[in-house]
Amino acid sequence: MTDPISTSPKALQAYKLIQWLDPLVGTAEATFFMQRGNELLGGDTPVTAIKQGRIDEVTRAVKAVAMEKGCFKEPWLPPKTKR
Repeated sequence: MTDPISTSPKALQAYKLIQWLDPLVGTAEATFFMQRGNELLGGDTPVTAIKQGRIDEVTRAVKAVAMEKGCFKEPWLPPKTKR
């Protein structure tokens, strides 16, 4: 059975969040972040939260990582991605 996140627009949301995290923590850690429970998401993984339509909460969790790393100041803006 195919995972619903990999065949939906939600996959793009998850991919973009990983792209934002990658320069902050590295590819492996960004991927791991998406797959482990997060206290800001009530213990759910970001992938689960995205599947449930909670992209705003996941974005806030990513923002918390960015602020923790001191990479962004308020107002927080994601890094620009290259096309």
